[in-house]
Amino acid sequence: MKQKQILFFLTIASIFLLIPTNLSLPTHQFTDTPLTEPISFQTYKEYYQNLDTSEEIIIIYPRSSIPVIVTPTQSFIIQFQSISFDSLFVTMTTAYDSLAENVQLPIESITEEQNIKYATVTIPEDAVPELYNITLTIEAEGETYSTTRPRSISVKEEIDGSYTFVHLTDFHIGDPRGLTENFKEIIGWKAARKTVEEINLLNPDFVIISGDLTFGQLYPFEYTFEYQTCYEILQDFDVPTFLCPGNHDGYVQTFQDGLKLWEDYFGPLYYSFDYHNTHFLSINSYDWPYKARLGFSYLVFNWGGSIQQDQLAWIENDLASHSETNQTIMMMHHNPLWNTTKDSLVGNGYYNQEAILNLIRSNNVDAVFDGHVHYDDITIDNETLYVTTTTVSSSFSGDAYWGYRLISVEDESITEYNYQEPKYSIPSYQINIIEEQQKSITIENNLVKPITIQHEFVVPIDDYTVNTGEIIQIREKNDMAAIYITATINAETTETITLSQSD
Repeated sequence: MKQKQILFFLTIASIFLLIPTNLSLPTHQFTDTPLTEPISFQTYKEYYQNLDTSEEIIIIYPRSSIPVIVTPTQSFIIQFQSISFDSLFVTMTTAYDSLAENVQLPIESITEEQNIKYATVTIPEDAVPELYNITLTIEAEGETYSTTRPRSISVKEEIDGSYTFVHLTDFHIGDPRGLTENFKEIIGWKAARKTVEEINLLNPDFVIISGDLTFGQLYPFEYTFEYQTCYEILQDFDVPTFLCPGNHDGYVQTFQDGLKLWEDYFGPLYYSFDYHNTHFLSINSYDWPYKARLGFSYLVFNWGGSIQQDQLAWIENDLASHSETNQTIMMMHHNPLWNTTKDSLVGNGYYNQEAILNLIRSNNVDAVFDGHVHYDDITIDNETLYVTTTTVSSSFSGDAYWGYRLISVEDESITEYNYQEPKYSIPSYQINIIEEQQKSITIENNLVKPITIQHEFVVPIDDYTVNTGEIIQIREKNDMAAIYITATINAETTETITLSQSD
C-alpha cells in the first residue's frame, strides 16, 4: 500500500473513532433465506419470510432500492406485513417536491400468504409522471398506523423499448482511499453527492448501482454510520435506483454483519425486475458464508467473488422463467470473467465462477454490468457484453478517474455505453451547475459530447416560454407552477436556460 494511503487511513481512523454510533436504524429485519420457488410479482421476484413483527406495518416492496416503474392505469402488487386491520389506504406523494402531489391509489384486492400481505393497486389515469413516495395506512381497533417508503414509485408517461439508464458503482461512503485523489471532495462525501447532482440533470429512466456503496473496513461499528449516510445520500436521486451489494457492503466486523444491514436498509440481496421487455437480474456476488466474510478493521480475508448454490439455483430458475424476453441484463459487483484468487488472503478463487458463466452463456445474457476494480473495461465474450465501470469516489490507478456510464437502449438493444472509445465512462465534475435562480439555470458542459438535461422550475403561475430547449410538462398547484424543461447543452460550452413570461 502507498505510504500516503497508510497515513490517510490512520488519520481518518482517529477522526472516525470520535463519531457517535448511536444513530437510528430501521427496526425491521429480514432473513437471508429466499424461497426455493420465488413468486413473480411484476418487477419483484422473491420475498422474505419470518419478518420481525415489532412494527405494526412494514412495506417490503416497493422501496427506494427496488422501486416499481409504471404508467397511468397500470396495476402492481404491494408486498407488506402488518397486524390485522379493518381498513387499508394507499397513497403516493411526489418525492421531496415543493408542489406535492398526493394521490390515492385504488385497491383492487388484498390477499395473504405465509405472513405476507399483497395489495393490488392501480395508478390513476391522471397521475402526473414523477417519482413518488408510497404510504400505507391501516386502521385497526380504533387506532391508525402509517409507514412510508421514499422514492418507491416512478410513474412514466409511457414505457417502451427505447430508454436510458446510468450504471455507477463503488460509491464507497466512508472510504478514506479517495482522499489520495481529491481530499476536499471526499470530506462530507461531496464526490458522491456531486455524482447524484449530475445524474439528476441527465435524468435517465433509472440508475443501477453495482455494489460497494459503503466501506466497512476502518473503525469499530462504522457500518452503522455508513449505511445510514449512504441511504440518506441515495434519497437525493430524482430518478429510481436499483442496487446490488459488493464485498465492502458485506464484511462481518465488530459484531456487525454488513449483509444484515443491507437487508435492513435496502432489502433482499438478490432479485430481478423488468423494464418493458428487458429482464434485469441483480445478483449478490459477495455471497460468502459468514465466517469467510470476517474481518478485523482493515484486515479482511476474502474480498473476491462468490455465488452460493442457493442463489445459483434461483438465477437458473429466474432465467428460465424469462426466456421469452427480448433482452436480459445482469448486474453484480464482481466481473465473472475474472478470477479473484488475488482478492483473498487464503487463496479462495471466484466461487462458482464457471457455473455463473455457463448460465450467462447458455441463456444468451446480453450484458453484465459490474465494478470492484475502480477502472473502466469493456469485454465481449460469447456475444455477451461485459461492462466494468470506474469508481464514484474511491482510489484508482493508471488512466482511471471518478465517473459513471450513461447507457442508451433502442428497440430493446443496448446501442451506446462508452463516453469515449474504447471503454471509457463519463468523468464526473465535467457537468456543473454554475448558477441557479427561480427562472434560470446556468449549466457548464466540459465534456467533448453534447448532453441533454432536464430541469424543474417552480415559479408563479403564468404563461412562460423558454429561450432554449422546450417545456415538456407543467404542474399547477395553488398559485405556483412546476415547469419541466429539457435542453441540449453543446460540448464544451456553458448555457443559461431562462424562463420568460409570454407577452
